[in-house]
Amino acid sequence: MTDLQELIDDFDSITEIALDLSQQFDGVETNSRRGKVSTYYLAKMVPECISLLRLLPGSRFTESEDLFDFPSYCSVSRNLIEASNLHWYYCIDNINTEVSEFRFLLYDSHDYRSMIHIGELIGVEEQELNVLREKFNELKNTIKANSTFNNVSTDVQRQILKGRKCSDIDQAEITLRRGLDIEEFRGMYKLLSTNTHSTPFAINSVVEERLRGSGGSKAFACIILPYVAAFVADTVRTTGLAWGIEFAKSDSELLIAHYSADFWVVT
Repeated sequence: MTDLQELIDDFDSITEIALDLSQQFDGVETNSRRGKVSTYYLAKMVPECISLLRLLPGSRFTESEDLFDFPSYCSVSRNLIEASNLHWYYCIDNINTEVSEFRFLLYDSHDYRSMIHIGELIGVEEQELNVLREKFNELKNTIKANSTFNNVSTDVQRQILKGRKCSDIDQAEITLRRGLDIEEFRGMYKLLSTNTHSTPFAINSVVEERLRGSGGSKAFACIILPYVAAFVADTVRTTGLAWGIEFAKSDSELLIAHYSADFWVVT
């Protein structure tokens, strides 16, 4: 097993590369929806990468003897994987214009439905909510008339129209299409989700760690961190390719290539 400190150092370097790339988009304008949204996802992921480093004992932000908040580590790790997958789904996947437009209809529809639902819960004025509802219904009707929508399963259609899904395929399917092993993804995702929530497994793991000092959390971290690093690295790689941006240093290019090697070379 690779030493955790070595993995932390590599992830720190990947984070710095991602941050540098993200900063290059400050003030940049583009008419490409895919290009624009790709910068949004990268901007979301960079702070989460830094948060992950702040949770890991022995990073540049922490001391090696600091308490390891493993559930939070799992939560941020899962967020990064999901963001990387959706970045690929909307912005990188080699699809035609019609399919891309359909995916952004889902993107906008999910955005409006989320705003409506939150607004209803926190008591936003009905007049403002009605404006959002009108826009959501327009998008819903456009989606229903879309040929791509009519090719997905009835269950997925229902969830899309209710605003519960922002994609027509799930995280596992996206991962498979990116070239990774789907069973490994499901296992990793289950591990992250189980420890993110207060499940009996997660609670007992904490007790085991505290009472017996088993080191289980750090052992799991050694498995999780390179997997998450691969998703972040591939997001950096594909965003750079999409924008035609070259690496400033050969070491950076080699590190990104190393961690993203399991993804399809052509995306």
